[in-house]
Amino acid sequence: MEPQASSLSRRILRETTRFAGIQVISALLLAGSNLILARLLEPHAFGAYAIGTFFLGLGGLLGDGGLGAALLRYKGEVSDDSYRTTLTFLFALGSGLALTFFLATPLIAARWHLSTPEAAVLRAMAVLFLVGPLRSVPYIRMERELRFSRIAGIEIAATATRQLVTVVLAWKLGGMRALAGGQLAGALVQLALAWRSAPGWPGVGISRRVLRATLGEGVPVQALAIAAFFKDNLSAALLGSLMGPASVGQFDFGLKYAALPVQAVNALSRVQLPVYARFDAKDPQLYQAFVGATRTALLLGVPLLVALSVGARAIVPWLYAPRWIDSIPVVHGILVNMAFGLVAGPLFTLLQGQGRGGLALRIFVAWTAATWALVLGVWHYQLSAVAWAYSAVTAPVVLWLIGWAGRHLGRPLWGAYVGPLAAGLTAWGMVLLGTPGPLARAGLAMVVYVAALAAIEGRRPLEDLRAWVAALR
Repeated sequence: MEPQASSLSRRILRETTRFAGIQVISALLLAGSNLILARLLEPHAFGAYAIGTFFLGLGGLLGDGGLGAALLRYKGEVSDDSYRTTLTFLFALGSGLALTFFLATPLIAARWHLSTPEAAVLRAMAVLFLVGPLRSVPYIRMERELRFSRIAGIEIAATATRQLVTVVLAWKLGGMRALAGGQLAGALVQLALAWRSAPGWPGVGISRRVLRATLGEGVPVQALAIAAFFKDNLSAALLGSLMGPASVGQFDFGLKYAALPVQAVNALSRVQLPVYARFDAKDPQLYQAFVGATRTALLLGVPLLVALSVGARAIVPWLYAPRWIDSIPVVHGILVNMAFGLVAGPLFTLLQGQGRGGLALRIFVAWTAATWALVLGVWHYQLSAVAWAYSAVTAPVVLWLIGWAGRHLGRPLWGAYVGPLAAGLTAWGMVLLGTPGPLARAGLAMVVYVAALAAIEGRRPLEDLRAWVAALR
């Protein structure tokens, strides 16, 4: 390997590892504060807030146009004209969306069973449409410069602010207001720190030439993000309309409880997109980077998923509150979805980074449509049926994607994944059937996983561990 390529690989591994480490700290902070919030707030408050953030998130995606992703994939230097056009276009579009959302709030509240005070909070959240566009330029700069550890530092500060403000407001005020107030405080801190880390106001103005070229590159990528958003926020969009905010709160609790490992993996997509875009399909560095990221996710994520599932009946009422017990069947049903989700995020990032946005969009549209169709057929049974519907669709989609990625990279991927998945399945099956207490099951699941992995792969996991330690130095 040439010295320059070797240096770039080391830098990518170092920044990725640091980013992942900070994300772990952020996840622990989030989990700890959510323990407090789960005891202070009712499922209805979480459900009403989720419905509001669904519309905010959808509006944010519609208002992006894929400009950020297009600039990240651009292989040359990004001009000031491009940054200026991006900022101006996104802010203008965000302003229009904020006004539309403000005026449409009464209609949203009526259809999604929100009260008048909750509708007022929803209107106040419209200002968040303006924050995303304003922080776009410094974030694009930092991501292009591979300053991912700095990005993670900004986001842990924003998360700490958001969660602290939310806990204080939940204690003082309660309800949806606490969650909305915390979100706004965190977003403003993130905006200020982003500009401090990557200063340089590009000015205001739009170049039609730049806008046409950037939109042409970015719209397919953004369409993929919109399809993913509908799949991932099905509970707020569909269950909120059919069953009301309380059911959304219960389902989302189970989903987020089981999704802790997957959230950390998905956060790494920001690191992976510019990395995967740098290499050709058959470059050994691309295969190395992709297998390293996905295998790490499975080695660490699968045992945690199993422990969270088999220990849920003890963990949920003890750590959170008895009011969340109805979410436990959701945790069991969504387990397969989450296990495959550990590699689904990096797979779609690979598709985008390698210029296969059209294929990624077609797959995600089919995935989303199949999930919605199956959920519509089973939602009236119980929330666990909705969770199993997620898993039933996700598994075959991800298996097909693993096969495609192996062919694209010129080397099969199955050998990197079979060990962690088989060890996880062994641990889940043996522990669930043979141990009396939920906490004992969770602890034993970790032991069985390690033993099964060692039996399947020998010393390979130890070699992976040495590589992670070396990357931190």
